[in-house]
Amino acid sequence: MMRNALYLFTCLLGFSTLSFAQEIPAPTPDMATVVFYRITQIAGAGVNFTVRANGAELCRLSNKRYFVSKLKPGKVDFSTVAGGLSIPDKEVLSLDVEANKVYYIQGDMKTRLMTQKLVLTEVTESTAKKKLPDMKIDNCMKEQ
Repeated sequence: MMRNALYLFTCLLGFSTLSFAQEIPAPTPDMATVVFYRITQIAGAGVNFTVRANGAELCRLSNKRYFVSKLKPGKVDFSTVAGGLSIPDKEVLSLDVEANKVYYIQGDMKTRLMTQKLVLTEVTESTAKKKLPDMKIDNCMKEQ
């Protein structure tokens, strides 16, 4: 009985990992692949955050969602802002991205007094793969 339950759990885990792997494009020799995701948080769940690379909008990231962006190699400054506001970016995550590599960036919502921010942090592939199978692709990916 215990063996059957363990087998079922392993199969379910394998299927969720498979579906995740199919959604992440393979790295390409001329571009860097960056996977952004926002962990599940009840506070501020209805607020979307615009994710920018060097000031250009990539996607509006929702709660418990992810998206993938292909970027030119080099230094990239990533920032976020609540909604589609044009407020100057204060907190920036700077990365030197390389072609043919995949980067994972986690967004954690922080509430300060009366403001909400999405703080971006680079994480390892193993950390991301633990969290991503339960997430859905954000709308900006579906429109492409």
